[in-house]
Amino acid sequence: MRLLPALLLLFITTSALHAQQIDLEKIFEDRNLGPVGELLARGDYELVARIGEAAVEKGLKAPEWRIYRLKALVELGQIETALEESRTALVFFPGHFELLMLRHDFAKMLGSTEVMAEALKALNEAAKAKPAKDRTALETVMLGKAALVFGADAQKVIAQYFKTAQGKDAKLEAAYLAEGHLALDKDDAKRAADVFRAGLKAHGETAALRLGLAEAFRSSDREKAVENLAKALELNPHHKAAHLLRAELLVGGEKFVEAEAAVQQVLDHDEGHPQAWSLRAVVAHLFHADKKKMDAARAEALKRWDKNPAVDHIIGRCLSRAYRFAESAAHQRKALEFDPKYLPAKVQLCHDLLRLGEEEEAWKLAAAIRTEDGYNIQAHNLGLLEKEMGGYVTKTFEDFTLKMPKRDWPIYGERALELLRDAKAVLAPKYGLELKRPVLVEFFGAQQDFAIRTFGALGGQGMLGVCFGTVVTMNSPGSLAHGRNNWESTLWHEFCHVITLSVTKNRMPRWLSEGISVYEERQRDPAWGMPMDATFREMVLDEETLTPVSRLSGAFMNAETQDHLMFAYFESSQVVEYLLEKYGKEKFQGILRDLAAGKRINDAIASHTDDLDEIEKGFTKFIKGRALGFGAKADWEDPKPEELNPFDEGSFSTFLKEHPNNLPATRKYAQEMVNQKNWPEVLRLADVLIQLLPEDFSAESGYSLKVMALRQLKREVEEIAVLRKSAAQSSSAQSTFLRLIELDAPKQRWAEVKSNAQRATALNPFLVTPQRALAEAHAALKENTEAIAAYERVLILDPGSAAQTHFKLAELLKESDATEAKRHLLDSLALAPRNREGLAMLREWKL
Repeated sequence: MRLLPALLLLFITTSALHAQQIDLEKIFEDRNLGPVGELLARGDYELVARIGEAAVEKGLKAPEWRIYRLKALVELGQIETALEESRTALVFFPGHFELLMLRHDFAKMLGSTEVMAEALKALNEAAKAKPAKDRTALETVMLGKAALVFGADAQKVIAQYFKTAQGKDAKLEAAYLAEGHLALDKDDAKRAADVFRAGLKAHGETAALRLGLAEAFRSSDREKAVENLAKALELNPHHKAAHLLRAELLVGGEKFVEAEAAVQQVLDHDEGHPQAWSLRAVVAHLFHADKKKMDAARAEALKRWDKNPAVDHIIGRCLSRAYRFAESAAHQRKALEFDPKYLPAKVQLCHDLLRLGEEEEAWKLAAAIRTEDGYNIQAHNLGLLEKEMGGYVTKTFEDFTLKMPKRDWPIYGERALELLRDAKAVLAPKYGLELKRPVLVEFFGAQQDFAIRTFGALGGQGMLGVCFGTVVTMNSPGSLAHGRNNWESTLWHEFCHVITLSVTKNRMPRWLSEGISVYEERQRDPAWGMPMDATFREMVLDEETLTPVSRLSGAFMNAETQDHLMFAYFESSQVVEYLLEKYGKEKFQGILRDLAAGKRINDAIASHTDDLDEIEKGFTKFIKGRALGFGAKADWEDPKPEELNPFDEGSFSTFLKEHPNNLPATRKYAQEMVNQKNWPEVLRLADVLIQLLPEDFSAESGYSLKVMALRQLKREVEEIAVLRKSAAQSSSAQSTFLRLIELDAPKQRWAEVKSNAQRATALNPFLVTPQRALAEAHAALKENTEAIAAYERVLILDPGSAAQTHFKLAELLKESDATEAKRHLLDSLALAPRNREGLAMLREWKL
C-alpha cells in the first residue's frame, strides 16, 4: 500500500505512533520509500528529514532512508549536519556510490577539499571493485559525475556514462539531469533542452526536469523559460533553484521588490544560501544603491565557504546584464582569485572584456578556455569569431576605431565615420560629455557573428545594433538583418547610447537609455525615430498596454510580441520628450547626473521634476492627446458585420454615405477598387484617406494609394509631387526613393537624384542603382571628389559595367590626377577596346 502524506505525518513522533497503535514494521517497509521520495520531490523537506531520522533510529537497512534525509537536510541549509551524517551512513554502507558522491558534493558546498578528495578516492576504489556490467544505472551516473570532477572529456562522459545509464534504465531521472546540466555548464542550451524534454517524456513530470528546461530557454525564449519555471514551482513550491532563477529573471526585468521576495523564499528554508545572498547583494547595489548593504550581503554569501567563486561570479553576471561590465569584470576576477580554474567566471570575464573593448585579452582568455574545455560552446564560437574578424579591416582614428569586413570599408566606411563624428559633435556637448577614449564600432557581415560578439551565443534576430558603453556592435548594412531598416539612423541611435551610458556611468534603466536614443533620432531627422502610427495609437489608448513610467523597463523585458517591444521604444521616447518639454534641459540632465551618482531612477526623476504620480498623470494626458490627435478627423471604429457586406459593393457606398469619415470602411473599399483596377475611384478614395489621416505615410496610407493610382493613370507630374512628400517623411521607403531616382534622372534633376540616392544608400549602400545615380548626380553638380568616391563604389559593386565606370573615373580624374586617370582609361579600353570616347581620350593624351 502507498502511504498518503497525511498518514506519514502521523508516524513521525513516538507518541503519535503509540496513539495510533500502528505496526512499525509496515510503516518502514522498503515499498514505502516511493511515497517518501514523492514528498521530497514536492518540497516537504522537514517531513522527509524527520521520517529519515526515525528510519535511522530504527536501524532500517535500505540506504535510501538515509539518502532522502541527507538531501532534505541540504535543502534546509543544514550542510554540516548532512556532511557528518554522510560519514556515518558510509560506515553502514561502505563504498555506496551515491552516498560517496553526495558526501563529495556536501564537502564542496563547504569548501572542504580534503573531504572531497577522500570521497572521490573511495568512489574510485568502489568502482574498481564492481564490474561495469554489474553496476546499476544510478551508479553509472555517479561515476560519470566523478569522472567530470577528475577532468574527463565531457563528450566521452556523456557517451560512456550518462547515455549508458539511460540505456540501462530509460526512466532514471538522474541520468537526464546529469546530462542536461552538463550541457548547460558548457553553454549548449539546445542540447540541454532536448535532454530535459527526453527526460520528461521518459520519466514524467518533475520540478527538477522542468527547471532544467527553463534554464535551457532563459536566453533564447523567455516565454518558454517562464512557463517551465512556473510548472517547476507548481510541482515543488519550495524548490530553491527555481526561486533563485525566478529572482534572477526578475532582477533582469528590474522588478527588484519581487526579486527580493523570491530570494526570501529561499532564505526562509536556508538562511545561509550563498546564491540567495549573492542576489540580495545585486538588489542592494542596483535597486538600493547601498554599498554597505551590498557588502554585507556578499559577506553573508561567503560565510558558508569564504572562497566560494560562485558568489562573485553570480553578482558580476547580474551586474553585466545591467550593463555594469567593468564592475562585473572586477567580480569575475575576484572569483578567479578564489579558484583560478573556475570556468563560469572565465567565460563571463571574456564577454565583459569584449564589451569593454579589451579584445586582445578576451581572445587570449577564450583560447585558454578552449584548451581547458574543448566542449564549451561559447568559447568555441568566440574562436570562430576571432578567426573571422582576423580578416576584417581596422581603421583607427583619434576619436573612433572602426572594424568591418574588408569589402565593406570602401562601400560605407567613410560615411559611417562621417556620421559618427557628426553625432559626437552634436550629442557630446548637448549632454556635457567629453569622451576620453576612442569609441570602438564594429560591423559584422553575418548575423551569427554579430550575435556571438554581442550576446555570446546565436540569436538576437531583429537586433540591428547594440551599445555597451564605448563599444558599439552592428550588423553590416549589407547583411540580411538590414535592407529594410535605416542603418544611418541605427548608428546615430547607438552612438547616443555611448553618450548617455557614459554620462550615467552605465547606471540608467533601459527605458531611459532607449527613449533618449529614439528621441535624438527624431531631433536629427524628423523622418527617423518612431512617429505615431495607427498601431501605436491603438496601444496608447489601451489602458492595459500603456505602461506606467515607473515600470517602463519591464515593458522591454516582458514584451509579449514584437509590436509590444516596439511600443516600449516609442513610449519611452515620448516620456523623454514630455520631460524635456515640461521641465527643460537642465532638469533633465540633473536626472542623468543623479543616476551617475547612484540614485534610483524614480527618485532622480522626482527630485528634479514632480512627484512620480503627477508625472504619470501628466504624461498619460500628454501621450493620449497625441494619440487622439493622430487622425483626429477619422472615425476609427470598425463597421459591424451587419453594417457592411464585403461581397456587396453597394453596401460600401451606402455605409460611407452615412459614415464618410470611417477609416476602416474607406480602406476596405479602396482595396476593393484596387482589385477592380478602378483607378479614378482609387484616386478619389486616396484623397479621402489623406484628409482623414494626413500624418500617415505607411504602406497603408492614402499617399501610397495615390501614388499607385497616379502611376496607373500615367499622371507623372502629380505622382512625383506625392512621392516627394512621402520621401521627406519616411526613412525606410526604399521603393519611393528608387522610383524618384527613376523619374528624376532622365530629366536631369540632379539635386533631387542626389537626395534620394543618399536616402536609398542609407538603407542599403550595396545597391548598385542608387550608387550609380549618386555618382552621376555628383558629377553633374561638379562635386568631383564625391563623384569619384561614388564611382569607385560602383566599380566594386558592379564589375559587369567596369569599362564604363573606369572611363567615367578617367574623365573625373583627368584634371586632378593624370596618372590615375590614365590607369582608369587603359583599364576601360582593355575591357572595351572599341569605345570611341575612350580611344579619342587616348589619342588626346598621346599614349
